[in-house]
Amino acid sequence: MSAPNPSLRKTIGGKPALPRRFTVEHALILVLVVLVAAHSVHFVLPYETLSTMVTAQSLAQLEMASTALIIIIAGAIYALMSERLKTHRVINEELRLKHNTDLVSGAAMRGHFLDDLKRTVASHRKSGSVALVIIDIDHLKQINDALGHGAGDDVLGFCARIARQAFPGASVGRLGGDELAVFFSSDDVIPERYVTDACSAYLATLREGLFIANRRQAVSASLGVALAPGHTDNANDLLSFADLALQQAKRGGRGAWSVFSPEILADARQERFIERELRAAILLGQLTVHYQPIMDTDGSLNSLEALVRWHNPVRGAISPAEFIPVAEKSRLIHELGLYVLKQVCDDLETLPDVSVNVNISAWQLAHDTFLRDYVDVLKRKNVPPSRVVLEITESAMLDTSDDFVDRMADIKRAGFRIALDDFGMGYSEFNQLRKLPFDIIKIDKSYIQNIGTDVVTDTFVSAVTQIAGKMDRTVVAEGIETQDDRLRAAVAGCRLFQGYFHQAPASRDRIVALYSAKALTDAA
Repeated sequence: MSAPNPSLRKTIGGKPALPRRFTVEHALILVLVVLVAAHSVHFVLPYETLSTMVTAQSLAQLEMASTALIIIIAGAIYALMSERLKTHRVINEELRLKHNTDLVSGAAMRGHFLDDLKRTVASHRKSGSVALVIIDIDHLKQINDALGHGAGDDVLGFCARIARQAFPGASVGRLGGDELAVFFSSDDVIPERYVTDACSAYLATLREGLFIANRRQAVSASLGVALAPGHTDNANDLLSFADLALQQAKRGGRGAWSVFSPEILADARQERFIERELRAAILLGQLTVHYQPIMDTDGSLNSLEALVRWHNPVRGAISPAEFIPVAEKSRLIHELGLYVLKQVCDDLETLPDVSVNVNISAWQLAHDTFLRDYVDVLKRKNVPPSRVVLEITESAMLDTSDDFVDRMADIKRAGFRIALDDFGMGYSEFNQLRKLPFDIIKIDKSYIQNIGTDVVTDTFVSAVTQIAGKMDRTVVAEGIETQDDRLRAAVAGCRLFQGYFHQAPASRDRIVALYSAKALTDAA
């Protein structure tokens, strides 16, 4: 075995020790020790011995000189050590700030921000006030997917920087992936108008956007506001109330702000009630499925759309517009979707021999077991996937990333057909028609019912039908409520029609009776 390398550092507890350096402080301390030892020699040696070495006058002079040197050196050591400590304090403060600061946005880290918020709210319980604003950046995931995560980081930094300008003197923190927060305090009551004006100014500046890859990128955000002690004097409740206000702003269409109110809290409690009751309804089998026909140009039945209905024993009929958003928010939507699919499979034995559209949500598509769970239901019910069309709302289709396209391809390989619902609402992109492998395009009723009255609508519907024809895809006109709606949609190029003009959603028995009778009449 070779001898150990003397240049290797010694270890303490198995970890490398810091290398020792002989500094100026060390030298001064060594000199100080020597001087103190020399200065104290007369306390150790007998007087007779000292008197033979030096005179009393010389000894006194030496003592005075050594005392002066000791004071000078001690002062130098103190000055050097003070400077060294000051430097260490600066370094430690920089490290602390670095540890407590999000490197992407430059805002405070979540834990540090919330600790500061709690301290500030506690200190203003008896006087003054605190305003908290939670900022949710709209569609940041789409920016990441379309332009890359670097662009998303730029947007985060931009939003944090503008927050410091719109809310001067405020603390800015990052709560999560696409969420920032701002709080500021005052020894007086902060007027709600002051906060909302700042929110409006913030959103206006965001809309001006920033340059990413030499292109201006507009940015939108949703804001939720809560005040202490106006709404609560508890920091945790303040955070919850601001989040409830944020959800209200998002439900209102995003790109806006909302201030907490007791009504919002009542709505949140209502949501929790709906969630609890809906969970029970799924478990107890209290939901039913109705079907709305989709008709061909010749008036024959082409397919059906399955629509869930809920009649609560206490509240009566609850609209899907009320419980579907709660199901999506609470992640009950997957259980609800499986419930509907099982009911459809049971009904297929008696329904007309056409395919049935089953609605699925964005969250379900992102669920790891979504496809496996749906395929398992069909296998247990002995139903071929070709009888089922998965109808996806347009909000789910914003994502055209490779991962999402692969998920869609997996659905197609499993044997399902895919319909794009409500095309034209919100953030429609013709890029979706090109990249995503769906079979059916359902144009939203707001366009269908305005054909012939608006040149933009006419151009949009015509473009969709022409593109669909070139790509061998089917177009369904939704919201057909009158004969005129149907005629205009047909002239625009639509070949399938759905709406109350043909048939309102009805129970399985009604659909069976209606279309069995029609089939007999046609045969006669």
